Amino acid sequence: MDAVRKSFVDLHEGRCRLLPVVREGLSNRLGTFGVKSAEYDSLGLVGLKAGGYWPGNTGNDTRLTNHQSTTLLFDATSGLALASVEANWLTEARTAAAGAVAMDVLARKDAETLGIFGTGMQARSQIEAALLARQFTTIRICGRNPATAKALAEAIRETHPGIEVLVADAEETVRGSDVLITVTPSKEALFPPEWVPDGQHINAMGADTVGKRELPRTLLGRARLFHDDLGQSEILGEFQGYKDHAEKSVSIGSVLANTFVFSRDERDVTIFDGTGVAVQDIAVSWVAYKAA
Repeated sequence: MDAVRKSFVDLHEGRCRLLPVVREGLSNRLGTFGVKSAEYDSLGLVGLKAGGYWPGNTGNDTRLTNHQSTTLLFDATSGLALASVEANWLTEARTAAAGAVAMDVLARKDAETLGIFGTGMQARSQIEAALLARQFTTIRICGRNPATAKALAEAIRETHPGIEVLVADAEETVRGSDVLITVTPSKEALFPPEWVPDGQHINAMGADTVGKRELPRTLLGRARLFHDDLGQSEILGEFQGYKDHAEKSVSIGSVLANTFVFSRDERDVTIFDGTGVAVQDIAVSWVAYKAA
């Protein structure tokens, strides 16, 4: 979380920059492949993460996860290859950390109830990171697969016995949550806008490819919007095709750097669109590299 928080600020203040993203569906229709790259001046690094999403993996081979990725780190002064870093878990961790960092500065301080849409690979990490940002007393889990939703709920109950963990339907999850996380591969809105209560904060973490979206469009007009990278949000994230909404969005890096002074009214609905930025992949891979 420290590395991710610093990367948000460094990106905002120009100590690192993102390079163009490649994100394409494969012709075999089995997966989506992407390359995210960046230079990180303050670390003296340039690098990339290559990989993507193959939704059939877990059904074919229990050793494989749906998300597959590898990060390559290079010395920015010479181009010398420093490391190849297995990034499946690191991607999961940096995505969860980014959500928690945003939640920490945007959500109500008295938030007690957490809801999450999605029960896949990233869901548990999202919950664990969220618990570092707020002391939630109730967690509602909503997923298309009852078995995975139940398994996730049981896992969270086991590690956090003092928290009430419920498997809930979509309406209960939205209406009953002070903070809501969406981490799905959806291509359409997961719920209608009228279910969202005043004062709710939403981390929209699933949309990272052309055509994906999780939130109803009219909700974007009602809410205060924040992003990790505006360009990616417009191309890959929740702002696809909605530049009028994107124009009012604020960089989370500017909030963390205190160049944008954020204060929340108790009725404000806030949304953080997390598309996943390459400087975070480099930052967390650098942490792993130094540890190794």
